[in-house]
Amino acid sequence: MQEHLKTNILNFKWPSSTPVIYLSLEDIEGSHPIHRSKFSKQIKEAFPDTDLSGLEHIFTTFTQEIPNAPSIKINLVKDKELRIYKQFLKHQLKNYFLEKGYIVVKNFVRDVQVWIPSKKGNTVDYNLYYKFSFKIQFAKLTDLPELIVSYDGTSKVLTKSVQDIEETEFIKRCVYGQKTFNYQMDLDSEDREDFYNSIDFSQAFPIFNLQLARAISIPIEELERPKNKYEKYVTLISNFAEKYLFTEDFKALFPFKQDAFIDVPGNRINHINPNLGLLEFGKDQYGNKKTHLVPKKAMNILSPYRRPNNQNIKIFFICHTSHKNDVLKFYDNFKNGVQTEKVFYKGLEAYVNIKASSSKEHFIEFTNENDPIPEIIEKLESLTFDHDNIKYAAFYLSPFDRFTPDPDDREIYIRIKELFLNEGIVTQVVDYEKMVVNIENQYNFQFSLQNMALAIHAKLGGAPWKLAVTDKKELVIGVGAFTNQGENRRYIASAFSFQNNGLFRNFEYFNQNETELLAGSILKAIRDFTSVAEADKVVIHFYKEMKYEELKPIIEGMHKLKLGVPLYILNINKTESEDIIAYDLNWDNKLMPVSGTYIRIAENQFLLFNNARYPSDRFYSDTDGYPFPIKIKISSPDEDAFEDVEVIEELLTQVYQFSRLYWKSLRQQNVPITIKYPEMVAQIAPRFENGVPEDAKDTLWFL
Repeated sequence: MQEHLKTNILNFKWPSSTPVIYLSLEDIEGSHPIHRSKFSKQIKEAFPDTDLSGLEHIFTTFTQEIPNAPSIKINLVKDKELRIYKQFLKHQLKNYFLEKGYIVVKNFVRDVQVWIPSKKGNTVDYNLYYKFSFKIQFAKLTDLPELIVSYDGTSKVLTKSVQDIEETEFIKRCVYGQKTFNYQMDLDSEDREDFYNSIDFSQAFPIFNLQLARAISIPIEELERPKNKYEKYVTLISNFAEKYLFTEDFKALFPFKQDAFIDVPGNRINHINPNLGLLEFGKDQYGNKKTHLVPKKAMNILSPYRRPNNQNIKIFFICHTSHKNDVLKFYDNFKNGVQTEKVFYKGLEAYVNIKASSSKEHFIEFTNENDPIPEIIEKLESLTFDHDNIKYAAFYLSPFDRFTPDPDDREIYIRIKELFLNEGIVTQVVDYEKMVVNIENQYNFQFSLQNMALAIHAKLGGAPWKLAVTDKKELVIGVGAFTNQGENRRYIASAFSFQNNGLFRNFEYFNQNETELLAGSILKAIRDFTSVAEADKVVIHFYKEMKYEELKPIIEGMHKLKLGVPLYILNINKTESEDIIAYDLNWDNKLMPVSGTYIRIAENQFLLFNNARYPSDRFYSDTDGYPFPIKIKISSPDEDAFEDVEVIEELLTQVYQFSRLYWKSLRQQNVPITIKYPEMVAQIAPRFENGVPEDAKDTLWFL
């Protein structure tokens, strides 16, 4: 079936007459700052008697005339003045919706976001708002200005004001009039102090968050996730555009070429051959290689690529004393399979091809579910392990789910994971309440057991599958990050190095400001790899755009190593790209483009679709999900890095391939493990009291 790809972009026309803006050196009423990075030649000439080089900003009222003030006609060809025009358009957008009475804020990338009140979904405790954002760009996909319209989800604004809430420590953002503010903001400037002192708490309404909701007894409803997020997303932006944008008032500001989202230009679309995502599993009894495209299907009929390298595997359990009878039920299902009419999980040995037995003498039970660590430590110290001959895996039945409101309860699993990792033992958490419900529904439970068996296999050192197509000698290094919201602190994990077949080598992790250590770790990975194999190229997958200070020591180190091979940096937006998307109108109204589709959205910038929809559709089911694309920006410090036109597709193919190597779940991921795995380490390792043991830095204990 021929695809028909559309985007969430509206084309609008260039202005019929060049806008004239008025300038001031002073911050006068109604003015807006123009940053020095936008000081064009024309702006400097507008102030012939002033040296602007020492100023951080000048100011403009845009098209509002200032008596006796200099003005310029914006040159829409010059980059600096085009950026001022964009600032002017954003100002118009903001004012338009403010005048209509809506809440208008900046989203996390500082684009204009409008909150539209919902007519349904409101309760006595909160009012629901749908959030839509606007991004303005010029001639990126077309030859016209482009307005990207995106749906940013919902927010619930409490009906109870700050004045009526005692538990203020749980209040985060609030709505105040037509804007929002952070209740817990640092009062570290005169402006912030003045604003804080001006707030009428009876008119400030907190935005819903789980901790606050629990603290003031607001019922927490189970989130109803849409089966197909494309359907919901496209419906919402289409309805929003029809009702709020395709109006005479709005089109006076943004004269659309047509009242419809644009098609993706055909010359911007390409596809990765799905066979390049082929995966290799274990050989058959005759020594023949076995490959498959879809792990979920393959694991039911093929063996894993490589077993853990210890023949003797023992499993034991850690649980609250009231849960020990349920351990037997769980272990029976995990070891021997489920009892249901349609069986996809026949037990650990049948599924991941490893022998394992229970180690009853290592069973640990505790009585204090809120503080089990002292009891566990005491019992652990009394146990003896035969690490020379046996590989152990511990299953922790957690009384708390990962959303438990008490941070101390959430930390228990981290402490347990560290305790046992220090003993050389990998752990697997099992949510007790969810497990009990699942045991009653054996058909559904088997899919959780599949994922646990897969993860345990990998944690013990096995490789469930690898890439089948590996004709390049490349070193791939992933750098990911995790932001601890409670601490408002970001951690990064780096030097997650992988061979070109996708098999993991090792990792390190750091705080986000440890630039030199990060560079040193990356260089060590390069040196270790190139000491045993010649690399065609070095590729770094980075969770954000790499700063020069982060890149400089790596470049210098590579010169010292005299590698003489190109370095490529791929900035991979690990959060699903929702500012610009594409959707396929020719796929039974399901809208998701075929996996491996990529779209050039700017110079060396791409959308890449990683999902389980293949051209034949024969493997697809709704349970595979409908992930949005990821956004990738490719750069290199080497001048001739892009002379070979095929290198871009090779690098995108590599991202596509590495998204297929996730071993925590059978579900296809849209983010490559080069970003996903480091993020997982960055989420856990900094919370360890004594760091990650050196001998655990080449294992996947964190899955």
